[in-house]
Amino acid sequence: MKKILCLLVGVLMLLTAVSALADEPLRVAIGSQFSTLDPGLNTEVSNNYVITHIYAGLFKADESNNPTNMLCESYTVSDDALVYTFKLREDAVWSDGKPVTANDFVYSYLRALSYGADNAWAIYDMVTYVKGAKEYSEKALEVGESFDCIKEDASDVGIKALDDRTLEVTLKTPCPYLVKLMGSNVWLPVREDFAPQHKSLWSYTVGYPSSGPYTLTQFGENEGATLVKSETFFGAADVKLNSIEYVVMPDPAAEDMAFRSGEIDIAMDPSNETALTYQGTENLWVMPQCSNYFLAINSGSTGPEWAKNVNLRRALALAIDRTTLVEVLGGALLYPELYGYVPTGVGGVDGDFRAEADEKGLALTYDPEKAKELLAEAGYDAANPLHITYKYSNNGVHGDVATMLQAMWQAVGIDVTFEAVESGVFYDQLDAGDFEISRYGYVASDDAKQYLDLWTTQMQVVAAVDDPTYDKMIKDAAWLTDMKDYYTALHEAEDYLIKENVYLIPLFNYTKPVLVKSGVSGYRSLGGTVNFNLVVME
Repeated sequence: MKKILCLLVGVLMLLTAVSALADEPLRVAIGSQFSTLDPGLNTEVSNNYVITHIYAGLFKADESNNPTNMLCESYTVSDDALVYTFKLREDAVWSDGKPVTANDFVYSYLRALSYGADNAWAIYDMVTYVKGAKEYSEKALEVGESFDCIKEDASDVGIKALDDRTLEVTLKTPCPYLVKLMGSNVWLPVREDFAPQHKSLWSYTVGYPSSGPYTLTQFGENEGATLVKSETFFGAADVKLNSIEYVVMPDPAAEDMAFRSGEIDIAMDPSNETALTYQGTENLWVMPQCSNYFLAINSGSTGPEWAKNVNLRRALALAIDRTTLVEVLGGALLYPELYGYVPTGVGGVDGDFRAEADEKGLALTYDPEKAKELLAEAGYDAANPLHITYKYSNNGVHGDVATMLQAMWQAVGIDVTFEAVESGVFYDQLDAGDFEISRYGYVASDDAKQYLDLWTTQMQVVAAVDDPTYDKMIKDAAWLTDMKDYYTALHEAEDYLIKENVYLIPLFNYTKPVLVKSGVSGYRSLGGTVNFNLVVME
């Protein structure tokens, strides 16, 4: 009897320990404070840590950054690719049990469009593609805070609730990646009774209804946030982690120390030096970032005469030894070499857009002898070197990159002058066409077209790439409704931009090293954003 009793006690203790472990929060350190948890305003990574866990949209990204259904049960697209009709799940409810309706989405979208100048970047895609959205937003901006998105006539805006479960979105121009956009930020639903127009501080309070797998239970803008699993979420049975505790730690050294001491389970922003000490261990997760580092050459009307010669642009590219460049910066683990403009982490025909292109061969690999040959054909040699001015912002790794590029270009007979400017005015000067050749970077996780759009004439303030053929390639791709045809067209446009004309010179991707405590598993990157729903802690 005593043996049976001891066995029962042992089993009870084990179950108690397992239960306690399941209730223990995942403690995650992040490097930046929160600026808003209002999806209608957010454009920052730090806010996304919370927003993507407490909100659910019509869709979400999978681990290949392709869209999968979330609150959307099904959808149809008209033959002209301009009208999308979404049917909501019957079991889509807010955390207080009320159904998520099509009217919630209508309110959320109109609210975002009428917020004001503060969210101009957040609603960029919405005003670019949705019929009547630009005019509605401009009117709201003109009227100011007295503009009421509930009472204002929105009949000309392509956002309608056909019934409680049916949302219709009408576009003014095709957007083949619309469903990718609709899984994050401004496309997420908020409730009219909790998210008033022109205000965002409600998002800092706790207990408001959320549509996603977690609810916000504690929050401090400079301290952190605690999330608890929502039992009303339609996919609650598949959410393994009961709670997440984010801790704001702006100092990488403090974050490194907290991880080593066991105070935190995951360090999202460790120093590169510390991350490299964990290389090759289970404690280092290298998370791909949808961002690139490249050189832009101004071949437009404000650029120098040499930049209009494609062979000179090609010579500059062939003179760059990317392998040496990334080794000096810290290694390929942190800065993987990039031979195409669209970075790793963006979806394509069947998988990753970059991987698909690279399988067919890398573009413009290191060939200094060919670079010298092209320079000589254009009349440049040691006695008559090509003179160029390289612009970069004087922060981060940009100075180190500039120094290495100067040495590589000088090795093939190119004379380089530096122009270092303050980071605050750097992109303003690039937008104005005030550069010859410059470092550049871009971040976008939804679609390859977002990267390629950037260099169409209409998207540039002063066109550094002014090529009607390229403009037409991108415009024509937008009208393709077959996804294979669409991404094939984008691959061809990238080849035209990088391989044929060398308007841009890719250098490297960014990655995000993350430290993970032993015994923690199930963390994922969905659309470039970390997701902890399936985390298990041993």
